[in-house]
Amino acid sequence: MSRTTVEEIKARIPIEDLIGSYVKIDRAGKSYKAKCPFHNEKSASFFISPERGGYYCFGCNSKGDIFNFVEQFEGLDFKGALKVLAERAGVPLVVNQKDESERDQLFRIMEDAAKFFEDQYARSKDAQEYVKGRGIKPETKEAFRIGWAPEGWTHLFEYLKKKGWGQVVIEKAGLIKKKDRNVEEVAPKRTLSSPAGEATRSSSSSLGPKAISGQLSPHSLAASYYDRFRGRVMFPISDSSGRIVAFTGRILKEDERSAKYLNSPDTLLYDKSSILFGLDKAKTSIRTMNYSIMVEGQMDLIMSYQAGVKNIVAASGTALSDESVNKAGAVNNLGLIRRLSPNVVIAFDSDNAGRKAAFRAAGIALSLGMDVKMADIVGGKDPADLVKENPEIWKEILRTTKPVVEFELMNVLRDEKDPRKIPRMLRERVFPLLASIDSRTDQDYFVKMIADKANIDAGAIWDDLRAVRKKMETEALAPTATSASLTKGSTNNSSVSAGSNLHASATSVQSDAYTYKQKHNDLVERRMFGLLHLIKKQDEKKYSEYLAEVEKTAGESYAGRALRVSDQIGDMSFEAEAMYGSDVAKWDIHMKELISNFGLDIVNEELIDAMQELRVAEKAGDATRLAELAKKCHALSIRKAEVGKKVRG
Repeated sequence: MSRTTVEEIKARIPIEDLIGSYVKIDRAGKSYKAKCPFHNEKSASFFISPERGGYYCFGCNSKGDIFNFVEQFEGLDFKGALKVLAERAGVPLVVNQKDESERDQLFRIMEDAAKFFEDQYARSKDAQEYVKGRGIKPETKEAFRIGWAPEGWTHLFEYLKKKGWGQVVIEKAGLIKKKDRNVEEVAPKRTLSSPAGEATRSSSSSLGPKAISGQLSPHSLAASYYDRFRGRVMFPISDSSGRIVAFTGRILKEDERSAKYLNSPDTLLYDKSSILFGLDKAKTSIRTMNYSIMVEGQMDLIMSYQAGVKNIVAASGTALSDESVNKAGAVNNLGLIRRLSPNVVIAFDSDNAGRKAAFRAAGIALSLGMDVKMADIVGGKDPADLVKENPEIWKEILRTTKPVVEFELMNVLRDEKDPRKIPRMLRERVFPLLASIDSRTDQDYFVKMIADKANIDAGAIWDDLRAVRKKMETEALAPTATSASLTKGSTNNSSVSAGSNLHASATSVQSDAYTYKQKHNDLVERRMFGLLHLIKKQDEKKYSEYLAEVEKTAGESYAGRALRVSDQIGDMSFEAEAMYGSDVAKWDIHMKELISNFGLDIVNEELIDAMQELRVAEKAGDATRLAELAKKCHALSIRKAEVGKKVRG
């Protein structure tokens, strides 16, 4: 992608307008501030600079321009963010296939596959009748690009090969599977249909392995590749930018051997824990309505969307994750919708499987700090059936949702008629949900509700709730505790010097020092150098005076420190500008305070280093060196006290 295109998009989209369309922002001098969308915080530490065209969070260090923001917020790669922003800016994109990465190729092949399935749908009366019978209108079918994977073994495979795609990339896209050499599989005894609906020839066919009298020979099929999706109505799954990353296929002619729904496997493009069906179409409505609706299946979502309820996503068999960001740094599915809005309505099917999945999703959402409500769907129907019957029934259900704790409380009181058994049912079904809520005030609200409606003492509820939460925490930490005990056991077997006050002091100082340095030293140093950079722009003379004082305070460590911050000075200046920029008259006061604290940090670091050396000398039995270092530590302790006194004023 040309630099000109990127710069043109930046010129057309002010960063404050972009971020303001995702989160609430407030003016702060020349900048804007907001609560960071990338980590939980109570007070705003996320700053936006229109002048720099960038953002920076002092809490989690997230930073960047409009492209970085869309990548982080929507869980996209650069080209996905580019697509989103180009559409917003009205800038056409010109793709150069010579510079394609493997991901780019996979996106293109998934698009080719979607077009193939759409073309096959136009040729299949059975698929058309099924979709029409479910109540889906032609315009809705087009919007969701519903397709058809014809029966047969290699129709898509042969089509993609004719388009120039190689076997390796088709397999990496999850569109074909390799036949196990050790397993013989005979095709169903029926004539295979070609993409055009014609019977497959009984001899060697360009559309697949050899067919004999309408059957596939298990030996001719061995070690070959075949289409993953066959005889299924196809639903493309897209990322947040609208690029197809996977498919779900719904079998048309059900049998005892085949799954009703089949999803693409995890690929370079598709991670089940990071994708929600329909999010690309729902994200604007979710932000506008300030809540999302989560349903189970594609049909539920599509019919709801058709009825005008568009702030809706579908789990569709994806793996709902307990964390908002996975180990690879990718934003997970519930984490994505939480960034759009912390409010979610869960509307899964009312059967046992649906209820179980719904309450698992609710527990995860609560643990992520979301406000969760449940839709009361009764009678064994799903949202798709309700919309087909009467869209207003579905909309009324959404208007009468209840907080998940209240919802399940009422279910318990309805299901259990024996008052003696109600407390146990509450511990099993309601308290785990309540324990997942972090807010004490929210918990107190529901405890009072439970006490009132179940006629149970509030104190007893709190006691049971604490026990349930402790049990949940113990179960969650069990693997960590086991690992820690193993580590601790191996440490206890090592040879260490015990009983020495100096050794204990050194260990304590080292432990405290790590936390101190991370939370204090780095912050002071960052702000000091950032403010120094701002002063340089305003007053060269003052800058030179303060720089000389900083160099003197840092001593021999100055050169290394200056080099270390050189590549971050822009961010540091941005941070200082947000902290002190609107109060230029007090820059001198802030600078003197920062240098004083910096001096205290320097002494602390020297003391820590000396204590570490003392520990080494102690273990080595070097009495002379031990005496020298003890004297040095004593002197540094005195100096630390003096500097600390000056800092405190």
